[in-house]
Amino acid sequence: MRTPTDRYLPPRPDASSAVTPQRGRVVVLAPTRAACETIELALGLELRTYLVEHHGERLLELARGGQGFGIVAGTGTGKTLAIRPIAEALVGRRPLRVAVVNREREATAETPLADVVIVTTGIARRWFQGGAIRREDTLIVDEIHQTSAELELCLALGKRVGCRFIWLSATVDPAFYARYLDSADVLQVSSFDPKKAAQVEMERRQPLSFLDEDFLRGVQQQGRGVGVFLPTRAGVEEAAAHVRAHAPELHAAHYHGGEPLRAIRPFLEGTAPRPFVLAMTAAGQSALNVPGLDTVVIDDMRFTNLVERGRNVLTRVHLGNNELLQMAGRVHGRVEGGRVFILSDRPLHFASLRPTAPEFQLAGEPERVALTAAALGVRADALDLPVPLDREAYRRALAKLQARNIVDADGRLSDYGRAVEALPVERPWAELIVNAEDALLPVLAVCSSVESLHRMTREERNLDGLLVPGSDHLTAYNLYAEAFREAGTVGQAQGLPRHVFHAEKLAAWAEARGVLVKALEDAALAMASVYRSVGLALPARMPFADPRVSRRFCDLLARFMPFDLVIDERTAWGEVARVSKTSVCGNLGAVAGTLRYFAGRNGDSQAGIEGTQLPQSLLRRYARRHSAAPVYDARFRSVVLETRGDYFGFELEREVEVLRAWGPELATAARHALAEALARGEAPHPAVDRHRVAITEVRELWRRSGGTTAPLGVPELTALYAAQLEGVDTLDEFKARPLRLDLDALVPPATRLALLALPDAVEVREQEVPLEYDVEVLSDGAPRGVVRLRLPEKLARTLVEEELPLLDRPRRFSVARGRRGVLEARSLLELQELLDRPWMPDEIAEATRERPRPRGDGERGVPSRGGHHGKAPRSGRRLGGGRRRR
Repeated sequence: MRTPTDRYLPPRPDASSAVTPQRGRVVVLAPTRAACETIELALGLELRTYLVEHHGERLLELARGGQGFGIVAGTGTGKTLAIRPIAEALVGRRPLRVAVVNREREATAETPLADVVIVTTGIARRWFQGGAIRREDTLIVDEIHQTSAELELCLALGKRVGCRFIWLSATVDPAFYARYLDSADVLQVSSFDPKKAAQVEMERRQPLSFLDEDFLRGVQQQGRGVGVFLPTRAGVEEAAAHVRAHAPELHAAHYHGGEPLRAIRPFLEGTAPRPFVLAMTAAGQSALNVPGLDTVVIDDMRFTNLVERGRNVLTRVHLGNNELLQMAGRVHGRVEGGRVFILSDRPLHFASLRPTAPEFQLAGEPERVALTAAALGVRADALDLPVPLDREAYRRALAKLQARNIVDADGRLSDYGRAVEALPVERPWAELIVNAEDALLPVLAVCSSVESLHRMTREERNLDGLLVPGSDHLTAYNLYAEAFREAGTVGQAQGLPRHVFHAEKLAAWAEARGVLVKALEDAALAMASVYRSVGLALPARMPFADPRVSRRFCDLLARFMPFDLVIDERTAWGEVARVSKTSVCGNLGAVAGTLRYFAGRNGDSQAGIEGTQLPQSLLRRYARRHSAAPVYDARFRSVVLETRGDYFGFELEREVEVLRAWGPELATAARHALAEALARGEAPHPAVDRHRVAITEVRELWRRSGGTTAPLGVPELTALYAAQLEGVDTLDEFKARPLRLDLDALVPPATRLALLALPDAVEVREQEVPLEYDVEVLSDGAPRGVVRLRLPEKLARTLVEEELPLLDRPRRFSVARGRRGVLEARSLLELQELLDRPWMPDEIAEATRERPRPRGDGERGVPSRGGHHGKAPRSGRRLGGGRRRR
């Protein structure tokens, strides 16, 4: 097992206490790596912003006040630039000593000496876990409205430590943050100029339909700068291509999370020629300022994760008020002659929109919460989380981590868990890296940063020569390997070794292959981080994943299986999980990957998976085999020994061995199984029929006695028979063994006669009503005898309490209603109330029972009588598609 090093923790955490001021240092939490660079740049600038010009004195007063506070301001008012004067007021030093730690830049010996440390939220969470952030430190949270599980954890961890919070946000209702972060004040800043109010129009049209020739002609004639905000990267690319095709005279470009920021650098620097049309995803535009923008087109739709039963479900919804106000606010009240077009299928009154509370993501990440709590050695409920945690989902996540030996029985990280957490990748990939041989490390390091093959490539992609049938993971690795061969070399970035690419060569290759450049750059960054963590040099060659690598990769996956597993498009708990349409895996057999949930057209959550397909032989090789204790099986009329092969929740096979004889190691269990079968009346032995009447009588006597005589239930009868089967080692000996049942030893004759003399029926209104004796168990465990009157329904409806006979024990009542069942009640009044209801209790339970959704004949992955017609891998071979043995 490898023991990686967390290269993002300060190497000398104790040294800072002797160097930094008594008031502590400033730790700035940035949402992204790019934001880290922006904040670092802002700390070196002294610009007169709207925020400082109009609220500078109040800002410094709040900074020196010693209490937390917030700033809510629109884009372009100078929130980020305000970090510099705040930090100077806090540490009392100019110039500031600044350090940046993110996935691109490691912590160094100088990091603890800095006045201001800028970190991403993931790094900040690691610092909290490592004790590197102290009570004296001040946390400045930039863009706090960009919620994420890591940010929300950092807020809870900062509260646990006792840090002071200063938070910066765009358009959002600040009430929650002010209360949760104990803010003394919230500085709300608006640069809205009523004279520059934009003309807002609502259109019930699709984006491409709206971007017609008339609109584009108006953009050209008026020399406008247009921003088009769309929900998906495919839509963004399509919109830019549409504008280029229909108005080539316009300068058109697009930007989304899969593109490097340099793709739109001219727009950010204000050098892009007008008129222009810049299409961006809503997430991509949130922290970008585009000079010259005077028109925005907003598609009123977004895809967001809604938490359902402790998991994130990707759902299509309308934009929230905060998003609409932020997007429109780029021109509304800021530029003269601004235009805002909102494309929506719902009625909206823009002037009535008000900021709302943020939407949190942490409830959908119970495993991350469990890992963080384990790293701190606390229970999750000890953390003051900003959103309630699904306790059941958390318990499942914790049980899974304990089963994988990542968290020990005391709820703390094990040695293995600490090694996994030290790596800068998600837990499943970290487990593989910790356990893998060096030869597989390039594959694992690259794949660990690729969210999915679908997210790495465009809609139109060319995988010729690189596709690995049945593995999205290895296909993604091959794309990176070819990109490195064509345009990469081992170089340095930020003073650290990294795979670097020739920009023009990489762009040409990526265009031909349909691969997103940013996905490759992120993979290079992740690879460098992983290699530094494990202490190995970056490889200068990146061989393709050949069949030999594929076999070893699949073997590693099957041996440890850190991912979600789907077999024949079903999870271990029976849920349907479709193989993605863009996956190179078939839908037969086992697929290991990450389950992602999304809302279907009817609103139900559905599961999908991409990953690597594993042959059935590998699953059987690493399956755990369990031999259950011998049991009696009536089908074989003998004792059987059942052996099951289980693989991570799936039962792969079940073998049944019929035992006609057994050795000493199985003798006790086999005799007990036979004795229990005798007690249930299932075993082929003459005593079963011979004793049946006597057993029935003893049990009736027990009921009549109110539980004071021998019950002779299955456990008691099993013990009696087991004592008489001592020495039986074969089925033939069992059948020949004489078995006796002494009735007088169980119930004395005098007691027996007295109990049998109790009445079997009573007369009510000249009708004979049968009596049925029974035993109830009280709350303290003591038995109590009762007698049940089996009344006809017509009599029961009109009977009154005074007409009932007096008996020696409490009365109970029942009415048989034919095929509808039997009504039972503890009192006559209760029985009559039940009779007046239109439905029986069993009928109501059956009507409201949740039923599994039927699998239709046309459903992918469902075997039909004539065979399975599911999707095959791209190579045409069906990997792992053999039938499972039972």
